[in-house]
Amino acid sequence: MKDDVPGRVRALEASMVESAASCFSETELEHLRVLIGFTVEFHDYLQGGGKGPLEPRYTCESTFAGIESFTSVTRAYKGLVGSMNGNIEEDTISLTSLKAQFVPMFDEFVAEQDLGKKCRLLLDLFKLQIVFAGVLYE
Repeated sequence: MKDDVPGRVRALEASMVESAASCFSETELEHLRVLIGFTVEFHDYLQGGGKGPLEPRYTCESTFAGIESFTSVTRAYKGLVGSMNGNIEEDTISLTSLKAQFVPMFDEFVAEQDLGKKCRLLLDLFKLQIVFAGVLYE
C-alpha cells in the first residue's frame, strides 16, 4: 500500500473533494488536491519510500511549490463552520521530532471522516512540511 502513492492520493482526494465541493470554490478544490498530493508524497518520503540523493531537495521544492495552495486552503478552511486553530506549536518542532509528530498525525488524517477536522489535520501536516523544508533547504 505504501508504494501506491497515486492510488492513495486519489482515494483521499475523492473523499475530501466530495465533502468540500459545496463549500470550497473550484480553485480552492484544486489547491486542496495539490496539498493532499504533496502530503502523501512527504509521508512516503518520511517512511523511507524516497530513495536517492535528490529526494530531500525534491521534497523541499515541492513543499515550497505548495505554499500558494496552503494559503488558499487555509482561507477556505477558516470559512467552514467550526473551524479551529491548528495543533502545531512551532516552538516545539525539531527535525528529530518531526517524523514522530507527522506519522501519527498523517494516520489520523487518513482515518478522519469529518471534513473540518480532516482539513485542519491536512493544514497542520503541511505546516510540518514547511518547517522541514525550511530547515533542510540550501
